[in-house]
Amino acid sequence: MSNQSMSEAARLAAIVDSSDDAIVGKTLEGIITSWNRAAERMFGWTAAEAIGRSITLIIPATRLAEEDMVLGRIRQGDRVDHFDTVRVKKDGTLVDVSLTISPVRDTDGRIIGASKIARDITARRRLEAEHDELLARERSAREEAQAATRVRDEFLATLSHELRTPLHAIVGWARMLQHGILDEPTTRHASDVILRNAEMQSKLIEDLLDFGRIHSGKLRLDLGPVYPFDVVTAALDSVQPAAEAKRITIHTEMDPRAGPVRADAARLQQVMWNLLMNAVKFTPETGNIYVNLCRLGSRAEIVVGDTGQGIAAHELPHIFEMFRQGDSGSTRRTGGLGLGLALVQHLVHLHGGTIEAASEGRGKGTEFRLTLPLLIPPATIADPAAARAEAPRISAVRVLVVEDDPDALEIQSRVLVAHGGEVRTARSVAEALDVLREWRPHVIVSDIEMAYEDGYTLVRRVRSEVSEDIPAIAVTAYGQAHDRSRVLAAGFEAHMTKPFDPAQLVTLVASIASH
Repeated sequence: MSNQSMSEAARLAAIVDSSDDAIVGKTLEGIITSWNRAAERMFGWTAAEAIGRSITLIIPATRLAEEDMVLGRIRQGDRVDHFDTVRVKKDGTLVDVSLTISPVRDTDGRIIGASKIARDITARRRLEAEHDELLARERSAREEAQAATRVRDEFLATLSHELRTPLHAIVGWARMLQHGILDEPTTRHASDVILRNAEMQSKLIEDLLDFGRIHSGKLRLDLGPVYPFDVVTAALDSVQPAAEAKRITIHTEMDPRAGPVRADAARLQQVMWNLLMNAVKFTPETGNIYVNLCRLGSRAEIVVGDTGQGIAAHELPHIFEMFRQGDSGSTRRTGGLGLGLALVQHLVHLHGGTIEAASEGRGKGTEFRLTLPLLIPPATIADPAAARAEAPRISAVRVLVVEDDPDALEIQSRVLVAHGGEVRTARSVAEALDVLREWRPHVIVSDIEMAYEDGYTLVRRVRSEVSEDIPAIAVTAYGQAHDRSRVLAAGFEAHMTKPFDPAQLVTLVASIASH
């Protein structure tokens, strides 16, 4: 070889060795014949380790067919340009690469091998993936915005329809009354129509205001002990005329002992009224509605079901969404704003409860299952109405009342003593522990917020220093759902919110002492 040829070969080798791309030579059988420094950096194998081994050294097992395809094209004299694929490093990690493979010929022009240039395109793939993700997010956001706009427009159209429809009847009949052209029976009928439509419009407006109060955090709940039996019964009474007008039969199976729960009676009745009226609205004439109330562990469960039009599977996940209606548009058969069930879900959650909807599809009816946490542990009460009217005797039941407010301490201790309880009092955690070291109560009734040490500290110290077996009732002015959860998690058996009916305190003490 001439000096000039040797110089050219050396220069070519230097270019290959200094390239940022991996450059690999191989035979037509796939045996590696050359391996530059970039290949070492990219794949982790040194030239000494790679040369003489099969190129499958860097090909994942799932992509071995690619090598057969590449070698087949090389044997035909074809070049493979910018073939994006995946290769594997020495440590087993994968790397995205773009390959360019060219035939290598001898001096006679025969194809004796291939030269492969591999470029790492991991960064490019990552940018492409990020770009695709951004496009997908933008598309999703655009679709959501379009859906929100569509729902808003449908709602505004529905709102206009639902407000104008009763208004049309009110104005029309009022004009006729104004002109004095109606006889006495028609006048009475006109008055009934005006009153019914005014009440309908008032209900629509009140639902809108309730949603405004919920979303602004201004909806106030007047919480206290409530028996679901009373609430469900009142709601049934109010919807009975509507059900009778469609000759719908309402079947009930209710346990009057399922309670009490801590609730706003008016709001809970609003929940039940919405569920029952929803059932009446979507149940055809001569259909059936069933209402079940029972105690399920530490919760009261209410089920409202019907034999009505049911809910399609694709609509079921959206049934509690605001302004969503399965039956929408100008041909819909039922009225309403699509607020009722959304309002029901909000109110149930505010009470610490759960609500679920189930349906086997169109024409197969719907079932709503509502649960609420019980205020006290289950107790054997034959007649809840009697239990509310007159608290039980707690003769021989020892109660320690812990309260730093003297007026509250006095009223609680007097009520318990009046019903037969043996009561001792303490105005701090320290005093309570002193009493407990020489006297063992059946139940502790403790305020939560006290000076120096609170009720949480008391129950923790009682459990660690005195006994783990003395049940405790928390009395607090904090009444949110998370306050109740924190109280029960701290080790109290029950939670009462000030102010409360003294008879309820006696009932609760009796129930816990009996367990």
